This record gives sequence, structure tokens and C-alpha cells, in this order.
Amino acid sequence: MGEFRENLAQMPLEDQYYLLETLPGFLVSESDTDQLHRLLTDFDFIESRLYLFGVEYLLNDYEEAMHSNVWTSSEKVKTLKLIQGAIELSSHILVEDKTQLPGQLWGRLLSFEIPEIQEMLQQAKSWNRTPWLRPMAPSLTPPGGRLLRTFIGHTGWVNAVVVTPEGLVISGSADNTLKVWNLETGKEIATLIGHRGRIRAIALLDEKWVVSGSDDFSIKIWNLETTKEFLTFTGHTRGVRAVAVLPDGRLISGSSDNTIKVWNLETQKEEFTLTGHKGWVNSLAVLSEREIISGSSDRTLKIWNIQTGEELLTLSGHTGGVRTVAKLPGGQVVSGSSDNTIKVWNLHSQKTTLTFKGHAKGINAVAVAPDSKGIISAASDNTLKVWSLQTGEELFALKGHADSVYAVAVLPDGRIISGSDDFTLKVWSLDTSVELPPPIGHTNRVNAAVALPDRQAASASWDNTIKVWNLNTTKSVCTLKGHTDRVNSVAALPDKRIISASDDNTLKIWSWETAQELLSLEGNTRCIFAVAVTPDGKRAIACLSDQTLKVWSLETLKEVATLVGHTDWVSSVTVTPDGKRVISGSFDKTIKVWWLETGEEVSTLVGHNGWVKALAVTPDGKRVISGSFDKTIKVWCLETAEELFSLSGHTDWVSSIAVTPNGQQVISASDDRTLKVWDLEKRQAIAHFTGESSLECCAVAEDGVKIIVGEASGRVHFLTLESYRE
Repeated sequence: MGEFRENLAQMPLEDQYYLLETLPGFLVSESDTDQLHRLLTDFDFIESRLYLFGVEYLLNDYEEAMHSNVWTSSEKVKTLKLIQGAIELSSHILVEDKTQLPGQLWGRLLSFEIPEIQEMLQQAKSWNRTPWLRPMAPSLTPPGGRLLRTFIGHTGWVNAVVVTPEGLVISGSADNTLKVWNLETGKEIATLIGHRGRIRAIALLDEKWVVSGSDDFSIKIWNLETTKEFLTFTGHTRGVRAVAVLPDGRLISGSSDNTIKVWNLETQKEEFTLTGHKGWVNSLAVLSEREIISGSSDRTLKIWNIQTGEELLTLSGHTGGVRTVAKLPGGQVVSGSSDNTIKVWNLHSQKTTLTFKGHAKGINAVAVAPDSKGIISAASDNTLKVWSLQTGEELFALKGHADSVYAVAVLPDGRIISGSDDFTLKVWSLDTSVELPPPIGHTNRVNAAVALPDRQAASASWDNTIKVWNLNTTKSVCTLKGHTDRVNSVAALPDKRIISASDDNTLKIWSWETAQELLSLEGNTRCIFAVAVTPDGKRAIACLSDQTLKVWSLETLKEVATLVGHTDWVSSVTVTPDGKRVISGSFDKTIKVWWLETGEEVSTLVGHNGWVKALAVTPDGKRVISGSFDKTIKVWCLETAEELFSLSGHTDWVSSIAVTPNGQQVISASDDRTLKVWDLEKRQAIAHFTGESSLECCAVAEDGVKIIVGEASGRVHFLTLESYRE
């Protein structure tokens, strides 16, 4: 089927469109499984179908094909399911940028040794519609696991999520909005705007009405058909952290003012207030027509008679604040706490019957599994866990979010959806038992990367380690352990050595050839955010948390100078190729140029309106490139201290900058999850890659083509620039 594009190009345009639109359905109707399988594993067809009709149309091709009951080979169905799964996992990316199709398929399918898939990837490798970034290792989430799809659109933490019986998803966020989503397509249907603070809680009145509680002290009722605000209740004196709907249609709300209020929709007034908690009321659940239960930061749960306002009983046992509570069958409730545990309570005996331990951080939300035999917990350790109520065991964990998970809800078909501080919602399957291999990289945020000689690279992580990688094999050569806190920066030294900077207040020098620590320099009880070295390897310049830069002689191992001038933390540093000038970027939004020999400040570059997070110098030493929290990249003339031009395109802060050895391209990594390659002459982005979470660092190899990228999730990507002609 490799000739598909060539044969298609020989047809009139109308015939091309008709063929692409009707061919899959025709082959299904004819039960021509051989041709259908060849078509749906052909990259040219997939790409053409995507560009003409969109990602949902393409996914539907696979759905119809796999459920046509004409297959005699389960292996062929498995192959199609993997390709469909890869496209679905990438759907939120492909909707925005179809040029990422080959890179996404490579990153998700490379590990599958299936001839048709490998042939399809080789076909994609020759794709030349535009320059693109090809993963050299399977570093993206592969299909076949429990993660199915990602929703993006919020610009703040996703704190709450509910699902209507018809399958509409409603989410509430720290961006002060609610969003309504189509569950099947992941498309945003509407944004509900009106709150002036983060939305903490959501509840459904019915399929047409939704209730939200916010840090703006208010509760709002919204019409989902018109997407308009219908009613606002005010009366709490602090943020509203929980809302629920009573069987008789009244509302209840819990607040940081330590109270619970009952609201009447008919009179549109507060009926009464329940007082008794000595901490924030974080969660509410309805037990019956007469009783509710509340969970509080005072470490207790309380049951109330909602008719009389009487407090009936208090459940104590958690050693941290109770953040979430839900009703279970059989007179039981489940609670989650900041003490990292989940407890199941028997309301008749008022005792704990089960305690689940396994999360490394606090529990933010719980939900009852579809079969009522298990529970799902969402926690600040970035994971969800599924637990058995019968055995008391952890069944499995759901890993994929890059930050705290604050919300979880069960979908009508038995899948679940979660919301996270990483601004995303994710859809998961609880059915599959496939355990995917851990991703390539570290166990925590990858904060720095550097290219080394001999086709090696190094990455530094908040898991306190540094890994050295072989760029040819993309395998880890060794792991350097010795720091006692997160590693923030790493730089290359001559003679197969590297230097690292850490929050443990030290600089360490390592031999990456022998995997040994050679020496350690103390940073005077200050965290060290970044380090750079002179080209001759004789001096190291580090950014300390006291707003200064320190210069060390690596020959005498002594501090030789302090550079003082910034008015906030210094977050980035680099050295000019001649070794004479140091350039620093700061949270004070400025870039300063210093003479290294004298410590004198040469100039200050002013233009960013956000923290300067990343710096690089072109190989000719004439231009400085900076990346900022203001989402821009700026190019400066070093001699005149003038801004030459600005590059815009990222939708979140720019975390890292690298310049190719020929000085013609800039690579930028951003918290918007994208890596961009920019042509400095054209002043535009020429290639894009989207990761699973915020991209924290990037480095480019000596060949100017291979790129190392680190993620907040801990993943390390190895990319190569394809189809680029200077």
C-alpha cells in the first residue's frame, strides 16, 4: 500500500476526495479484510484522511472496521487497535497541529515489533510535508494501557469534575471557569464564565443544571443548554469548597469559613447554617433524605440531620484533614485525608473497617468503582489508585498526570475521568490488565540536560540523580547518585566530566566515563539554581538563592568572586564562547552581562515582562537568546545591548533554550508541553513536538539534529529533526 499516495495523485481532485471519503466503508461492506487492513496500516492514507476529515473521522474508521465482524485474524484486529489507540492518545494534539502525526506515531508505536506497524513508521519517516521531530525511542505513552485520552483547554488547575447521564463532562478550574466537554471527541463544547475565583466544587442538579462553588465565596447555578448563569447564592464569608444536591432539590455548601449552609432554590434564600466543624469543610455527601456527611480540615467527619440541623455524630481517626468523602453501599462511607490514607467507615458501629495505605501524598478525591466493589482515589502524588473493598488491597495505579490529581468521576460506560493540577482531564479504562513498561527517564521532574562528546548526553532530575545516555542507543549508560536534594542544573566540563548544581547547596563534579563523583563544592547554605562553566573548564559560575552569582575556580576549588546586582533570584546563567563574559537571567525580569575577570556589570537587557528562565549564546558570541515566563523568546545584540526581535508562539512560559552549533536554529522547551525549533533567519517555528507534560529542559547534540528533552513527568525524549533543508 506504499503506492497509495502516488496512485491517488494521478486521479482528479474530486475523485481523490470521493475515494478517501468512501473507501474504508466500501471495504467494510465488501468484507475485504486484506485490503481494509492494508489501508488502515498505510501512513499515506492515515495522513490524507486526517488532513481532509479530522481526527474523529479517522478514529471512527478504525472503530467501524474492528466491529464489522468480518475478521478472521485476531492479530490484524490487534494491530488496528494499537494504531487507533495511538491516534486517540494523540487526538488532543492532532486537533491543534496535524503536522505532529508522524512524530506522535513514532513516539507511541516504536516499541511494537509488529511488521505492519514498523513498516508504517518507516513510511512515516520519509514524510516531508514540513520539518518534524522524530522520537528515536518510544518515549510517549503507548496504546494498550489504561490511559485512553486527554482533554486540554483549561489554563489552571482542574479541581472538580462531574458527568451527566448523557455523557457530558463538566470541569471546574483555578482559571475561574467551568468547561463542558463532549466525552467521545474530547472537544470543548462551552466555557461558563462568571466566577471571580477558582472553582472548587461542582454538582449536578439534573441533566440541564449544574452547581458550582468558588473561592469568590459564591455558589452559582448554570443552565447547560444555554450555558448561562441562572442564579448566584452569597452568604459564606470565605471560599466555597464543597457543594451537593439534596433529594428534595435543596442545595448544601461547605466552606473555608468552617460552616455548611442549606439553600432553598424556590425562595432563592439560605435556610440555615450548620456549625460545629473547627476547620474548613472540604467535602459533602448525601446519605439519605434526612442525613448528610461532611469532611473537614479539623480531621473529622460529621453526620447531620438536614431537617433539624442537628449534629448526630462525629467520626474521628484520620491524623490529617479530611479532604473528601463519598457514600458506599451498605451503610458505609469512604474518606480521604491529607494523612495519605483512605478509610472505610461503618456508620452503624461508627468504626473504621478498612484503611488503605499506598499513596505518597494526600488524598484529594474518591469515587466508587462502577461495580461498587472497589474505590478510586486521586492524590497529590500525581496518581490515581484502584482499591478492592473485598480484599483491602491496591489493585493497580493509574499514572499519567504530571501534577496533583484533584478530581475523579465515573463515566456512564464504566470508564473514569480525572482532573489535575497539570491543567488536563484524562480518560482511563479500568478493564485492561496490561501493565506498560515505565517511561524512559527519571522518577521525577527532569530539570536540566546537556549534550556531551562521543554522542552522549546527561539529564538532571528532582529525583536527586543524574543520568548519562548514549544518543545512538537512547539507553542509560549510568546513574550518578550523591546529591541529597533535587538537581537543578548540569553542565559539561573537559575530560569527560560534568558539573551539577543542587538544592542541597552543593556543586558536584563527576566523571561520566567512570560514573564516579570526583569532588563537591559547598554553596554556603544556599540552594544552587543553575551552573555554567567557561569553555576552558577552569571556572564555574552558579546562581544562588540569595540573588547572587558565585564564581569558583575549579583549579583551586575556591570561590573567587561574587556578582551582585540582580534584585530577585537568578535563575539562569551562560558564558560567552570566548569565556570573557557571563550572562545571567533573573526573576527580576532582566538579563545582566558581566565581565568575568573583574566581576563588573557591563549592561542590563530590559524587555521581558516576566521572569527570565532560560539563556543561550550563539556560537559566534554576537547574540543572546532568552526565554521567559512572558511566553516569548527574545534575541539580543550582545555588543549594543539592544533587542533585535522577539519570537512568539508558546502559550506558556519558556523553560529552556538551546542553539544549534551552526547558530541558525533555536530550540525552545515550554510549560505548554511543546518543543519548538525556530529558524532565526526566517524568525518562525519550523518544527514542533508535544510531550506528555510540561517540557522543562532541552539540549542539542554536536550534529545539530539530535535533541534531548526533559519533562516534568520524568520522561526523557530523544528527538531528531527530519526533512529540514537549510
